[in-house]
Amino acid sequence: QEGSKGYFELQISDEIRIELRGIEGQGGFFRTNLFLFLTPEKETVFRQLLEANYLYQSTMGCVLGMDPNEKYITLSLYVYSPMTKNLLWDSLELFCNAWDYLKHNFEKKS
Repeated sequence: QEGSKGYFELQISDEIRIELRGIEGQGGFFRTNLFLFLTPEKETVFRQLLEANYLYQSTMGCVLGMDPNEKYITLSLYVYSPMTKNLLWDSLELFCNAWDYLKHNFEKKS
């Protein structure tokens, strides 16, 4: 259901809640919090984010970032094609797989 902030929330599991925004006639945007940013070593995390985002090799086309308040590491995906039902499901599957891979990869490094 669409929230008052202009996006739909999709609860996949207890751990993952995805915000979905339609980009009128041009695709969609997926976003979720990957994990709480607790380490005081920002430089280390920034380096890991840059390494993970490099050529999207370990992010599967998604983008890792940080929320504006620097509380969460975020994962987002832009889909630049008009959204069909099949594209929505394929994009959602890719996004959830990237979330799962990155969540476990970052947990191993910390």
